[in-house]
Amino acid sequence: MSVWSEGISLPGNMDTTPTYEKRKQKPKKNSKKKQSQSAKESKPEPMDAKATASYFSLSITGQIVSATFPLGPDKEFVFLRYELIAGPDWQLASGPQHGLTQLATNKSGHFNEPIVFNMPIEVTYRSTSPYGWPQILVSVFGRSGLGRESLLGYAHIHLPVFGSRRPAEQMEQLQAPILMPKCPNMIADVTSWLLRREPELKDPKVLLDNLKCKGLAMESYGSLDFQLSSVMRGARKLGYHWHA
Repeated sequence: MSVWSEGISLPGNMDTTPTYEKRKQKPKKNSKKKQSQSAKESKPEPMDAKATASYFSLSITGQIVSATFPLGPDKEFVFLRYELIAGPDWQLASGPQHGLTQLATNKSGHFNEPIVFNMPIEVTYRSTSPYGWPQILVSVFGRSGLGRESLLGYAHIHLPVFGSRRPAEQMEQLQAPILMPKCPNMIADVTSWLLRREPELKDPKVLLDNLKCKGLAMESYGSLDFQLSSVMRGARKLGYHWHA
């Protein structure tokens, strides 16, 4: 017969802690777990830091107004294909990246009058860095009365950094030269004349990089007129201060 009282355990029971001390230790363990959980919740995760990263936005509105050829275009009708190109940090939030204009002509007037397109452009970009500022690359094509198409040149221009200093209905006009590739040698020139096909660039985007377009033979064939205005938001949050 064994006699036991509170605080004395039976033989074979390894836990010699009194029951009243066990009751006191249990809430302490729970409080430690709660503190560790609250500490984990208070620590910001890397995904939360990325989600709260700020950016600035650039909104462009305007149009490709017209093309001018001082000696007149070689074709009866002219149309444009344009593409917006930006660096890896830029994301197109809204608006089309590519565009195609209608056929236009100036045959009803003087041969060197502007050929009007009035192609609207309205896009919005987001970025965290000004590197790779967006540009517009335009390919100018001509079409004869029989439907034969040929290249008339290329034009490119950076999107404006600042908004127009004039009212919205009087946006500043920007101008870019229309550049026509030249044949590298006489044989290529004769071949182009026999085939009645102007030389074209395999990748027109090389015109946007000064290092890649070294050695290219180009001649000015005319000019392309733009009317563009920009609105920028959130640049100062990233420490960028631009002044017109």
